[in-house]
Amino acid sequence: MTFLDTGILVGAVLEAHPEHAACLAALEESARPFTNAHVLAETFATLTGFYKVPADAAAELISSVRNAVAVEALALADYETAIRQARSRGVMGGGIYDSLHATFARRRKAVRIVTRNPSHFQHVAPDIEILTP
Repeated sequence: MTFLDTGILVGAVLEAHPEHAACLAALEESARPFTNAHVLAETFATLTGFYKVPADAAAELISSVRNAVAVEALALADYETAIRQARSRGVMGGGIYDSLHATFARRRKAVRIVTRNPSHFQHVAPDIEILTP
């Protein structure tokens, strides 16, 4: 099972993205790809904020991913575990979101995390293989 991070989804759905082909291949070639609902929100924020994609188009792009990636809501226990582990690992600020993703991936028994930001996961998921496209 493969957890896909925000950057992979952004790159996969946005044809103008400089790493579109690599991110799309990562999505299509992943074994049983999955992510969490928070990644969908981050993808929307990145598309509409950084890339200035209109909200309607961003929503359509995200909907197109739903057929290729299993999406599950985060559980309260995921937040509690992520916060507890972040504290013990010295994670602060926005790093909590990567800690949350790693906690969710671990709970779902991910074999690997595919991300465009491997350094964000090295300290929060040392037990999971981290790959970049």
